[in-house]
Amino acid sequence: LGHSAVMNNPSRQPLSLNVAYRRCLQMLAAGLFLPGSVGITDPCESGNFRVHTVMTLEQQDMVCFTAQTLVRVLSHGGYRKILGLEGDASYLATEMSTWDGVIVTPSEKAYEKPPPPPSSVAKNFPSTSSGLEEYVILTLKGGSRKP
Repeated sequence: LGHSAVMNNPSRQPLSLNVAYRRCLQMLAAGLFLPGSVGITDPCESGNFRVHTVMTLEQQDMVCFTAQTLVRVLSHGGYRKILGLEGDASYLATEMSTWDGVIVTPSEKAYEKPPPPPSSVAKNFPSTSSGLEEYVILTLKGGSRKP
């Protein structure tokens, strides 16, 4: 991610550290690790192994909405707080903060885990497959699964 942020630019010259840091956050905030995105491959793994595929959907969403909040804080001069130079910054992703008169509200999660299927429906699914996934897919299609 760092290499991509530093070197992928029109001049092919390395960017300064502050610009590269902002660019890393912007790439994460844009959804680089969300499902369906191109993502980045892990250079330490053989083949085309996408880094974000080992993360749960909740973790992928958390990376995105936290980065969105940090980009907004960074845009209003909060770099010292983000880097930990001015105390604890752990609250930035969860609580509102004010920067030069601008109120930054944390982003909200976009992904919510689907509710578990009713027990009567869950009994009809074989134990070897993920009944929840099938239930959600079939429900979205308007179909039903026969036992």
